[in-house]
Amino acid sequence: MKKFYATEDSAIQLIRLGLFPRDYTPYAFAPSDILDAACRARDIKSLAAASDTIAMLSTPYTVLIPEHTQRRASKLVTSRTLSAEIKEPYLVGIDDDCFCVIPELLFALYCQRHDLASSVQLGLEICGTYTCPAFSDHMCFTSYDLSKLTDVASIRGFLSRNPGIYGARRAARYARYVQDCSASPMETNLFLLLCLPTSEGGYGLPLPELNADLPIIQYLGSKHVPGIRYGDLVFQSARAVLEYQSIEHHSDPDKIEADEDRRDDIEASGYTVMFITPARIKDFDRFEAVAQRLAYYLGIDFSQCAPGRTDKRIALRKKLLPASWNV
Repeated sequence: MKKFYATEDSAIQLIRLGLFPRDYTPYAFAPSDILDAACRARDIKSLAAASDTIAMLSTPYTVLIPEHTQRRASKLVTSRTLSAEIKEPYLVGIDDDCFCVIPELLFALYCQRHDLASSVQLGLEICGTYTCPAFSDHMCFTSYDLSKLTDVASIRGFLSRNPGIYGARRAARYARYVQDCSASPMETNLFLLLCLPTSEGGYGLPLPELNADLPIIQYLGSKHVPGIRYGDLVFQSARAVLEYQSIEHHSDPDKIEADEDRRDDIEASGYTVMFITPARIKDFDRFEAVAQRLAYYLGIDFSQCAPGRTDKRIALRKKLLPASWNV
């Protein structure tokens, strides 16, 4: 019986549909373990008919096969092969017919065919606590407050243990920009806009910690109570925190009050807190003013950040932000 081994786009859809288990045990050590991989259109069609999981995925499917000689030209399926033996388990069972590559291998394979911004965007998602919508329609939504699938240390460790994978060096280079614990797509996009190199359209700022715990002292009358707050993007060297204020999660009066309390507690601990809203991100000049202010706190000469509407910067904004925001 043939099996469906999902990778790249099909693997990403399994993750975003919530079908990839957050608590998993991988298996399979060598290409010979997947000799039953489906690669022909007729085999894939049979599996899709039998598996509700595979039927939920969009076409063309992207599947892993053991050897280049098994590749078949088809509009239904795109085949990928491993260029080297992997020395550890790299597949996770989804159902009896469908298996998926582990997040660390997914990142390595994805980096082979995508640029820095797209690859780091995926890395931040699989190392974060959210998933983007699986498909671009009104029936799909972003999911929040999830457990992480992996972390930066696991990705880097996997790449160092399996350097023979085609593109491993590129993936290792891209992984330098990945951080743990992004909590939303917009936090990820803010991170990319601010921190990617200027050659890629970013401002080249140092990488912040994402949703970092900040020890604080709450002043409750005569009581001084130790506690923990968190900051969205925390630049520890500058004692600066950038907070994203989305409309859907921060417009409720009680939430506004809670945000102000959190801001007071963080600032009382010696941090500068900056808020950024969708309106500020949408407006190029206002967003660049935020980047300039962060550079000031970080002790960076903003002229080194290639300020202005460069072609690369406009292209990055178009890639990351909703089309209606690029005005």
